[in-house]
Amino acid sequence: MEFKIKRKDFLEVLSQTQGVVEKKNTMPILANILLEADKQGLKITATDMEVAVSCEAPAQVLAPGKITVLARSLQDIVREAGQDEIRFVLGEGDRIELQAGAAVFKIPGLSAREFPAFPKVDVPFTTLPSQPFKMMLSKTSFAMANDETRYNLNGILFQKKEGKPFRMVATDGHRLSLVDRPELFDGGGNFSVVVPKKGVTELKKMSEGDGTFDLAIGPKGLSARKGNEILYVRYLDGEYPEYSAVIPTDNHITVLVPKEGLVGALRRVSLLSNEKSRGVVVNFSSGHLEISATNPDLGEAREEFPIDYRGQKMAIGFNARYLLDVAETLQDEKVIFVLKGETSACLIKSESDKGFLSVVMPMRI
Repeated sequence: MEFKIKRKDFLEVLSQTQGVVEKKNTMPILANILLEADKQGLKITATDMEVAVSCEAPAQVLAPGKITVLARSLQDIVREAGQDEIRFVLGEGDRIELQAGAAVFKIPGLSAREFPAFPKVDVPFTTLPSQPFKMMLSKTSFAMANDETRYNLNGILFQKKEGKPFRMVATDGHRLSLVDRPELFDGGGNFSVVVPKKGVTELKKMSEGDGTFDLAIGPKGLSARKGNEILYVRYLDGEYPEYSAVIPTDNHITVLVPKEGLVGALRRVSLLSNEKSRGVVVNFSSGHLEISATNPDLGEAREEFPIDYRGQKMAIGFNARYLLDVAETLQDEKVIFVLKGETSACLIKSESDKGFLSVVMPMRI
């Protein structure tokens, strides 16, 4: 196996695979990437058995072949190479020699026979616009759980039912975020699958920029492709909970809060909140909203700003981070709070995105 490749082309495909490479080293081969050279050029594949990605790059292939090599070492060498072109040669005993000008690197490889096969999804691809899809991911991913005991919540639910819009949902049990987009998968379909965190991260990369990408929702995993890259993500096992039960239906007090004032006050006041709970008190009163925090070790903080509200006084405890996550993802000048009382879940909506809603549970402070 031997090929020559432009350093920038090599580094680009290596960078595309680094996020997938297994870092925990449960299987040594998963810390490696698979390199395959043939007359079409070079293909690089990485997997952690949950997510897999394969990328192609142009290369002058002098002798075809395949080998796996430690991903981090190879990327470090290519990044620091001082030449525009790199020569890759596989020798006896799976030893690899990399030449970049006067610099020569000799590193061990592992046989490609041990590397897992790239999974395939045998369903048709659907072409989707990148920006709306990425916006859905951004407006839900912050609410994903990080809990080993509730593994099925550590991702985003992708759901499509006949006659219903395509939906993404994420919840960690304390908050929930939901987005509907009727224009995506509008040709029908029926699926309900949970995409894990790592897959969500790679899908965000895939949907960067304008234009489109292709997505196939299979029975056990999904596949996405764009340009020189193809991605596979295996779904999380287990049933997703019946999330609709936690969405309030009888909240009747609507308050429009200036986003800039809300975000700024939450950031400043939460500096003195409890480091673990990030608890703040949000006080709604006639014409004003006050955010306050008290911490026996650090002191107290409060900030008030005007809002258009003439209803009853309410003081509700919230995790400041939860409110910030919702507000910062909205592209609106005002954030819509839909409330019922001091101990009831708060519903947050968007002025411009009618398909979005978020639920934040109150907390005792």
